[in-house]
Amino acid sequence: MSMLSSLRLPALFLAVALLVAGCDGFDSGTLPTQSTGGEEATISFATDNISITEESGTVTIEVTVTNPPNDTVSAELLYADGTSSTSPSDFGLGSSRNVGSGYVAGRVVFPDTATTGNTQTLTLDIADEEDNEPKEDGVFVFQNVTNASVEGTDRLTISIGAIEIFFKDFEGGSLSPMTVFNVTSGNGWGTGTFENNSYAVANAFGGSEASNSWLISPAINFNNFEGETLTFRNKKRFDDGGEEQPLEVKVSTDYDGEGNPENFNWTDVTDRVENLAQSESFVQSGEIDLSDAQFQASEVYVAFKYTSSGTGPGTSEEQQVDDVRVVGR
Repeated sequence: MSMLSSLRLPALFLAVALLVAGCDGFDSGTLPTQSTGGEEATISFATDNISITEESGTVTIEVTVTNPPNDTVSAELLYADGTSSTSPSDFGLGSSRNVGSGYVAGRVVFPDTATTGNTQTLTLDIADEEDNEPKEDGVFVFQNVTNASVEGTDRLTISIGAIEIFFKDFEGGSLSPMTVFNVTSGNGWGTGTFENNSYAVANAFGGSEASNSWLISPAINFNNFEGETLTFRNKKRFDDGGEEQPLEVKVSTDYDGEGNPENFNWTDVTDRVENLAQSESFVQSGEIDLSDAQFQASEVYVAFKYTSSGTGPGTSEEQQVDDVRVVGR
């Protein structure tokens, strides 16, 4: 079969073939080399989501490297047409090289002198096609990675037509400007770091009593926006057999910003979360609709409530939250 014919295979067949190859649907599966320190070289996107308007003109994608070898590390960035709601032309990719169900956006290259944490960028032009266009998502992934593997943030969503109202990624080990209120004296929210990624974390294990801890955003003004959505990533470790839902997501428009949150009115939006972690891997929450009329206020608070049924094995679990983002139009 010719190369041209293979590119015309049905998208479903292609996706299955790639998955069987262990490539997360897009990665070419190129075997990584090892760094000189014995640890595997990896690359990842610097963030999992970028929110822009069409008027932005351009968008810059950042890729970081960890444990690079004494060799060049490179990767192609692929616009995933099958999972995007945008058109490749929105990123100026209509005439780019087509690969399966995607378009090659460009390539990033790290020189053999790169060190852990170094960043390479790719800038794309944004097409301004119409005023007030509904928010659309363009998804980017890696393929044809050489001398490294993909680990960490392996998928980037660029939301066009959205304005970022609030974002917190907990890098630097700080929860601020989010605040914590511990209703009980059990263990509450703090920060943790794993594989160069920082996040908010709560774990009741070993505490003085069962936990009831709230991680609360600063006041967010929704009055100048519409179509507001919340996204975040989360991960869990261990299981609390006595608590049906240890992590809840809540929204308030009358919280005073400092008192006991249980003395105020909160709307539970946990059932709007598409995905909550069931294992030790970060999952994307999906877009949580906060466009309700009841939330259109000048001071809106978003909270993550963590509770446990106890403080020991089987009565506590660890919840991690990262990349908390609120966008609107």
